[in-house]
Amino acid sequence: MGQHLTRAALVVVSLVGLIAHPAWAQPQPTAVMALHSHGQTFITWQECGRLAGERYRIYRHSVPISAATLGGATRLAEVGKDSARFYADRYTDGGGRWHARYLDRYVIADHGAPLPPGTGLLVWTLAARDLGSAPAGSGYYAITVVAAGGAEDTRDFSPANSIGPVAERVADPRPVEIDVTGDRGGHVYVQYMDLRHWNPTFHAPHAGNAFYGLGSGDPSLAADLQYAYAYSVGEPDAAACGGSVPAKAPLLVNLHGWGGNVYPPALGPAQHYCAFELRPVDVSETWWFGFASRHDYRRDQTPTAPDVVANFTERRVLRMIYDLLQDPALGPRLDRKRIYVYGHSMGGSGALAFAMRYPSVFAAAYANEPMTNFRTVGTAGGMDWRPDVRWKWGSEVANLPVEITAPGGWAQHLSRYNGTGVWDWQDHQANLVSRAGDEIVPLGVAIGRADTVLEWATQGRPLFSALAVAQRCWAGVTTGAGHAWLGWKGLAPDLSMDGSLVPFAGLSVRLHESVPGLADLTGDPPLPPRDDADSGYNQVVEWSASWRGWDGPPLDTPRAWQMSLRTTDGSTRKVDVTPRRLQRFSVVPRARLAWENRRVADGKLVASGVVIADAAGLATVRQFEVTPGGNRLRLSPASPGGRR
Repeated sequence: MGQHLTRAALVVVSLVGLIAHPAWAQPQPTAVMALHSHGQTFITWQECGRLAGERYRIYRHSVPISAATLGGATRLAEVGKDSARFYADRYTDGGGRWHARYLDRYVIADHGAPLPPGTGLLVWTLAARDLGSAPAGSGYYAITVVAAGGAEDTRDFSPANSIGPVAERVADPRPVEIDVTGDRGGHVYVQYMDLRHWNPTFHAPHAGNAFYGLGSGDPSLAADLQYAYAYSVGEPDAAACGGSVPAKAPLLVNLHGWGGNVYPPALGPAQHYCAFELRPVDVSETWWFGFASRHDYRRDQTPTAPDVVANFTERRVLRMIYDLLQDPALGPRLDRKRIYVYGHSMGGSGALAFAMRYPSVFAAAYANEPMTNFRTVGTAGGMDWRPDVRWKWGSEVANLPVEITAPGGWAQHLSRYNGTGVWDWQDHQANLVSRAGDEIVPLGVAIGRADTVLEWATQGRPLFSALAVAQRCWAGVTTGAGHAWLGWKGLAPDLSMDGSLVPFAGLSVRLHESVPGLADLTGDPPLPPRDDADSGYNQVVEWSASWRGWDGPPLDTPRAWQMSLRTTDGSTRKVDVTPRRLQRFSVVPRARLAWENRRVADGKLVASGVVIADAAGLATVRQFEVTPGGNRLRLSPASPGGRR
């Protein structure tokens, strides 16, 4: 009897199984889980181990998902097998061997364990429209499998492949901090970007990135997405801080050069200075800018119209800074007014672009041998980098429009440039002049005339004239060097290394303080620079600043602007001076301003006059006399008759 009952039970179970999983059905993922943290929901599931080449579709709804309600659900994404593997964190050691830089598999909770093999992952960033325009609410998720042949099982839903309600909230996402063995005095984070506003195919495995050393024939790679990135932050080291780390320290953003993804991990504290050091990685070398928004890079084709090129890389680096400022532990220790960006080669190109675009973020910048016009590079016999960027941005003829955004409202002033062709937008020489009314970060530049990697004739030589014509706060030098790090040469006296060889005046240059735009300094070589001799520009005039206050900080009020300048070589010189990065003093186009030149020593009037601001609202005092003892330049509104 017992044996008979057992057989009967087996028959019942078999019938139930046929009802729940009819012959047309295929296995569905199981163990679906959802973790919501800081505006993002991390959905994981157990993949179907006995299938090959399958894909997974992830759905979200405001009600439980079933065969009856699936039609009203939103399909968030379709991913391939092994979607918890961190492909974009793979790098090559240059010898053909590939390694995981920090992680081989994703971590979704601070200091958590990597997700095990066989686990799928999708990270969804919540928006108000997901929650019925409310700041908080609940969501339901379900995962279906799509067989290699393309068939999706949309009738089989159970607690195994669906979950909800999940309590969710719209909020700024935070990166996930991971543990790295041996890392002391530093942090490594993974940032999961908003899939709604990201192209996850660019960093997926494909021919453009050599499939990260994986087999190109693997069918699961064809559906893989990548929208997560690792980066490290080094804390200030007490040894570099004179034995004691200050309560607040500056931040240095270090942008690496082009290396063919030979970027090993960067661990531990800041390497050189008493500062936090942000160390991002530009995987696949976007020149610290971005890539096309809608193009599927897994198909290995160049983007074409009507696509747009988004500043994806720029915005994720800015997101790193934004997140660091919001970090409950590190944020209060970071001095928001002392954030600097620098780099060499591709990193110098990025530093120049950040300086030109985000003056509300950075206090100062240094660009060592940067690319300055992608359209002309290689046309004078040097290395031709245009093929390297065409497959990322599209061709010069297509000149796809750009789309510029950033966290914290940092790109709001750039919105009017959305739609500009990417090859035009990346022509920094032209932009320095055409955007003369826009502020940039105080900048130092160094160029080697023997540089053939980013050739002198088209990239270095024309840059100096553009900086001067646009009345920027800048200084620079040319040397006979090739493509090499030039050791902070070119910084203006107010930005140069201090006695401890720390750049940016000992990392004391501050944001939100007016600076002078300088041009046509007498005694400087003519522009453009010579091809056969070293040249230096704005190297012997310094201004009195809060960080170098030999005559106090600039006066910047609604009614007047005043700044003191002096020469550092004992000579008397003349220079064009334009107030830049104004905080309170306002200059409108065609405004009439009275100016005075008074000696610092005794206040005696040396010269005076009236200037008329140009169409960009720039008021330039031409050939202002500067002596070793110092001269105060004061500007104020002029009376209609020309008198103050």
